[in-house]
Amino acid sequence: MTAVSSSAASDFDVWSARDYLAEYYGSIMEDERQALGFLVESMRELPAVERALDFGCGPCVHHCFALVPRAREIHVADFVRGNLDEIARWRERQPGAHDWSAFTAETLALEGVGVTADSISRREEETRTRLTRLMAADIRERDPLGLAGRGAYDLVTSHYCAEAISTDKAVYRSNVRHLAGMVAPGGTLVLSACGAASSYRVGERQFPCSGVTGEDVLSAVVGAGFRDLDLRTRSTPAHTAQGYSSVIFARARRPHE
Repeated sequence: MTAVSSSAASDFDVWSARDYLAEYYGSIMEDERQALGFLVESMRELPAVERALDFGCGPCVHHCFALVPRAREIHVADFVRGNLDEIARWRERQPGAHDWSAFTAETLALEGVGVTADSISRREEETRTRLTRLMAADIRERDPLGLAGRGAYDLVTSHYCAEAISTDKAVYRSNVRHLAGMVAPGGTLVLSACGAASSYRVGERQFPCSGVTGEDVLSAVVGAGFRDLDLRTRSTPAHTAQGYSSVIFARARRPHE
């Protein structure tokens, strides 16, 4: 998750990365199983790239595991300092770092790689090596990473970010345009979104969500100038109590200019 509309910025003053990890990533839930499957499938379709960006990463590194076979270098960016601190804790093998090994194993299984203690350790070490930059960013800005990020990445992924900062669909469309601006001509954007949710829950706290549908995602991505769109919606009724009951995935290409 990343930045929020100005009126909701205070919501993230009470954000707890640890609570979020405990709520959503203590085990592999259905939405993440679907997201990892779409991500692994997407990577099979793409050529190798020098640099990939996972934007709005939250305190999570598991979406980077699938990028390792395709990206020589991986950058992550988020608005919340505590989220980046959690990733740094994992990268540096600090005590108390979140255990992502189940997600590593799931990624390897989806890739058709034999899942062993050695293969899990090897993929996690490769991820640590390739995870070269942890950056503060604000998706509300036209250039979320500053001008240095404009068109800088052949692959940009963003999971549960653009819609998860405001209840306003216009803000969502603007956020997608800002994400799109970081994709190089000919590059690829991969998105995951909570479907038709006005909020999502972390513990006893509620955070804003834009209520987007598949049609909204389609409109935003095409409106940002992308083509060759692969769009899918999957039901996740187990998450209804947390505020959403479907997830939406999209992969699209920015045309060469």
